[in-house]
This record gives sequence, structure tokens and C-alpha cells, in this order.
Amino acid sequence: MGNDFLSIEEAAARSGLHPNTIQRLLRQGKLEGFKEHHGGQYRWFVSASSLDKYTNPWNGFLMDRPGPKIYLRRREDDNKD
Repeated sequence: MGNDFLSIEEAAARSGLHPNTIQRLLRQGKLEGFKEHHGGQYRWFVSASSLDKYTNPWNGFLMDRPGPKIYLRRREDDNKD
């Protein structure tokens, strides 16, 4: 298994999302991953790059949600200090 794939538990710890949410996103095709027979069971493995892209605050899933994006500010504002 390459370093680009994480178990559900590792992905949850890395992203702050609940493991059930990650499984749902995998089934919906919003995250990339695959199932593999491991230890007598099938387990999901998540692409780390798709997880990072999905949870990115600048262009990830939050941008699709309605409401203000108060956590966002223009990059130029960082240089004014």
C-alpha cells in the first residue's frame, strides 16, 4: 500500500471528519478510495490527496455550503500587518 492512501481511522484523525462521514463520502464518490480485503474484512482506504482537496478551506466542500465565509480573507490582507 502506498503512502497516498489512508485507512478510515487515519483519514478521520487527519481531517476531523467522523469515520461514518468519510465512508459516506467514499460511497457518494466525493472522495477517492477503494475497498480491500484485509484481516478477513473489506476495509476502505482513502486517497490522501482527495481528502486534502475536499477539506481545503479555500476551495473544498465548505465553498459549496450557503452562508458567509467569515474565515476567509483575501491574501493581500495578510501583507498589510
